[in-house]
Amino acid sequence: MATGKKKVIVYTDWIEQFKDLTDDEAGKLIKHFFAYVNDLNPQSDRLTELLFNPIKATLKRDLKNWESKQKVNIENGKKGGRPKKEETQKNPKNPNGLLKTHDNPEKGVSVSVSVNDSNNINTNIVESIDFDQLLSFINLTFGRNFKVVNDKVKNKYKSLFKQGYGKEHIKDAILNASKNDYHKQTNYQYCTLEFFSRPETIDKYSSITQKNDNVYIPQQDLN
Repeated sequence: MATGKKKVIVYTDWIEQFKDLTDDEAGKLIKHFFAYVNDLNPQSDRLTELLFNPIKATLKRDLKNWESKQKVNIENGKKGGRPKKEETQKNPKNPNGLLKTHDNPEKGVSVSVSVNDSNNINTNIVESIDFDQLLSFINLTFGRNFKVVNDKVKNKYKSLFKQGYGKEHIKDAILNASKNDYHKQTNYQYCTLEFFSRPETIDKYSSITQKNDNVYIPQQDLN
């Protein structure tokens, strides 16, 4: 753990590391975990070390992302805070089709986003996620045959946007998960619509770390 980092993300799919262990083996693994995140340099038996390796890889990746965010925060602090955005940002492109236009959903994507002097982004864009496109994208990527997106899952995706995640986070996480050996071996059974609506899933599989306070809009997608 880095200096100042007092928490770690625990992922639900880590259950695969524990489910077939005896209580004694599971106890050794969790004690090894806590010793590691507290920089105690634990030394354990070969089984514990092997089981911990995938968890350690995830922790290192999360630490790298955290350190990158800290560097950005420090640089912004030196400049007096987050740089102000242009007064108006219009027409972000939509390479993966997860958002649709308010004016004409049948003609691609053209979303206008306005920023006022308080640097608040119009969060109406949250309502524009195209769930039919998302459904099709996930089915094509994982060879699934999901039919509908229920209201509960829709609300979870909208919550992602309110937390600062965007369409590029979701697309990147889906594509990276499709290349993951564990998901390949399990025939993508965990790669559901609900799975990719979780912030912890996006944090784990998306390599994009930039987020805004309201809605993420990739700079390279802006006209």
